[in-house]
Amino acid sequence: MPKCFLGTSLFEACPPSCRHSFAKQDVDEDCIAKNKLEAFLQDKVTFKIGFSAFSQIPAKNLEKFLWTNKDNLELITYFLYIGEPTLVREIIESFSNHTLSYLFKIDFENYMNLRESLKREKSIKHMFDIRSFKYWTFVSYLRICDLIQYFVRYLKEPEYACQFLTILPSEVVSNLHKYTGLDFEEEKSLYTALGDSIYELPLQSPKIYDHMLQLFAEDPEVSIILSTMEELVRRQNLILETSAKLTSYISDHRIDKYFQYIFSELSGIEIGTSEEILNQLLEKKMITPPQKRMIIDFLETGKLEL
Repeated sequence: MPKCFLGTSLFEACPPSCRHSFAKQDVDEDCIAKNKLEAFLQDKVTFKIGFSAFSQIPAKNLEKFLWTNKDNLELITYFLYIGEPTLVREIIESFSNHTLSYLFKIDFENYMNLRESLKREKSIKHMFDIRSFKYWTFVSYLRICDLIQYFVRYLKEPEYACQFLTILPSEVVSNLHKYTGLDFEEEKSLYTALGDSIYELPLQSPKIYDHMLQLFAEDPEVSIILSTMEELVRRQNLILETSAKLTSYISDHRIDKYFQYIFSELSGIEIGTSEEILNQLLEKKMITPPQKRMIIDFLETGKLEL
């Protein structure tokens, strides 16, 4: 029975940290993790052994295995789906753009097939809210930006690249040309691929608004609509910035201190806007519903009832 260079047989789990310990050594030919994955597909070894092989197999071996056939691909995407974020991020980021783009296209196709049946699910706003595809959110924004460039520049498929705009941090989206290296026309094609959702982008990342006005200055249809959004975008920027400021303060101070700070920050802000700021704090579990009501009552009446 074949054994790996560490003496582990086909019917034993791969040793922990094998991938890291021997990452700089050429052990590909002596590694039998691929054989364990194949054996798992054939129900010859346990889940523990199969998953250990997925966790420890050298990156280039895993990539070759994934490309071999559909069953192999489905197995790897299943393991990515159930794996711990740190492990999944490490594996995903070791793949080439060629492999990542292939993986994402398949995931996106599956999402499109599911979309009609998910319309009633209010909690699902985009594909990354679905658990099967959530593993993409574990990937670093720098690696995602690199993949965006690959889709737009080399594959000429901005319709896939634009899907990632919903999970990138606002500050990254606001300076996307800096992080992706996309030129003027490439960046414009990326946003255009959003279709009608293009107008949601400056609400997600308000600081991109002025840049978008420049990008689409020669496109009357887009620029006219964008120009009508200025007040809405400025309001959204106030909501996001104030929410972030309050979140940071609340995390570092006692309840009596941060309530005083909330009152001072929201004083002078229109009630509807203040309520949206508080809703963001509520979603982040920084305040409770009764606390939100108390703050709104104080802002409306000037009286604090405990």
